Amino acid sequence: MEDQLKMARHSLENLPALQCPDGYHIRTYQQGDEIHWARIMDSAFVDQGRTAQDTHTDVISQPNFDSDGFCFVIHKDVPIGTACGWKESLHGKPIGYIDMLAVLPEHTGHKLGKWLTVFLLHYFKAQHVTSVMLDTDDFRLPAIKNYLNLGFVPVYVGENHLSRWRSIFEKLDIF
Repeated sequence: MEDQLKMARHSLENLPALQCPDGYHIRTYQQGDEIHWARIMDSAFVDQGRTAQDTHTDVISQPNFDSDGFCFVIHKDVPIGTACGWKESLHGKPIGYIDMLAVLPEHTGHKLGKWLTVFLLHYFKAQHVTSVMLDTDDFRLPAIKNYLNLGFVPVYVGENHLSRWRSIFEKLDIF
């Protein structure tokens, strides 16, 4: 498996306002969301049989966990999408890291990933973070287009990243 591509947004100025589509809203973590996170992650990624305990292990028990950075898209009172924002340090400066962004497949096409990202960008700005990173995969073209439109830029860290980004830009017709 190839290593993931990295992207960064180096400023949190001029963020778009949060405007979820009708019928959807975003809220932060609430007790009981553990099983919803497991269900969303299993559905959006390869089914791994995640449980509510995995939510505690992978998210809630992490030392840099902040419930205000663990968000869910809600539709008809049920979480159908999620993302996690981690506040980390890089070279002694605070950075944000967007992780585990997923939306149930039956809700794709509503730009919910965009709004989860925007929600977390505002969260990081409130945390006085100025730069945000994320990892993505070559085949996630709609997500990559979303990130580019939100001001993220590629970070070339792997020896094959230049050629991989070139291929992505060609597929997105960005050249």
